[in-house]
Amino acid sequence: MGMISSMPKQVTLPDLFPNASDQQINEIAEILYGYCSTVWRIYERLERERPEVIDDLMKTRSMKAKVDSTKNTN
Repeated sequence: MGMISSMPKQVTLPDLFPNASDQQINEIAEILYGYCSTVWRIYERLERERPEVIDDLMKTRSMKAKVDSTKNTN
């Protein structure tokens, strides 16, 4: 069982940052949203341009292939 699935309750940002103000929690949320959006765009581009990388990741749960964004694979 994975760590997240074995957690007894949903963890919130205030749980993780108990001393943060509401404004700081909102800033943290915006930063995390930005990171998640970036990761999602990377995933979508890999899925479109290099599906074998995503297939390998799903099979092995590790990133073996080096993905160089400066090279055009087309």
